[in-house]
Amino acid sequence: MRQDVVCRRKRVVRLQSGEVSLGDFYLNDWVTTDSYAADSVVSMAWERLRSFFLSNPTSFASLVYSIGLYNMYVKEVWNVVNVTIGYRHDDPVFQTPDFWLLPNETWALRYGDCEDTTFLLLSSTLNLKRSWVDTVSRESVEYGVIGFYRDYSGTYYGHAFIIRSSSRIAGDKWLWVETTLDYAVPQQIWYAWNPNILVPVYWFDGSKTYRVDKDYSVLGLTSDYVKRHESYIRAMIEYVETGRWTSVKWLHKKRRPARVDEGVEVVYVSTG
Repeated sequence: MRQDVVCRRKRVVRLQSGEVSLGDFYLNDWVTTDSYAADSVVSMAWERLRSFFLSNPTSFASLVYSIGLYNMYVKEVWNVVNVTIGYRHDDPVFQTPDFWLLPNETWALRYGDCEDTTFLLLSSTLNLKRSWVDTVSRESVEYGVIGFYRDYSGTYYGHAFIIRSSSRIAGDKWLWVETTLDYAVPQQIWYAWNPNILVPVYWFDGSKTYRVDKDYSVLGLTSDYVKRHESYIRAMIEYVETGRWTSVKWLHKKRRPARVDEGVEVVYVSTG
């Protein structure tokens, strides 16, 4: 992890008997590639992929040729998290501004909010990637993101999500992977990441952590972009690194657009 970027967060639970500290964590500590949860998600995704092959081998083969089996596998990992993990905002449960669950905790509970499912999905995707040796997996890049969702009215909500890129989809443009859906996304559909709607503050991959005010060029952003969102970026840094409440509300499931592709470019993958 970059030593000049502070992203430590204390895990605290407030009980009737008092406050219980579970220690200090860095963002990458929530990425548990070797966890039971990640193994389970990857295993279930393989069964979904196998079922797709058995039900429609022609479309399956066409997609393998078009985007590669690795990208298809990632899509089913995504779908397992979406259809298996229910959404639950956890503030009232843990009596803390936002209690971030580790992937095994989210998997055991079968619920979580946006950052919980983001940690689980990134852990699972990286679990798959470490054992998948081909050109498509090697050149693909995946990051978990802590940042904001900006709706059509210009209102900002704290949000966590994943961005990824693959030269086999949308010409290496960044894709948005939303982790709080309650339905499976078809293999032929991906969503383009729009940084004016989904604003990154931190992004991480289990070994490195970046912060937008220092590392904006990594994602092809500019200093003007940082200035445009400066007050919200500062608010998120304060929130992540102190654990205190932020004035910006976190995005609840009911606040998301009715359709995930509202205002977002849909990338359709050809099946021949």
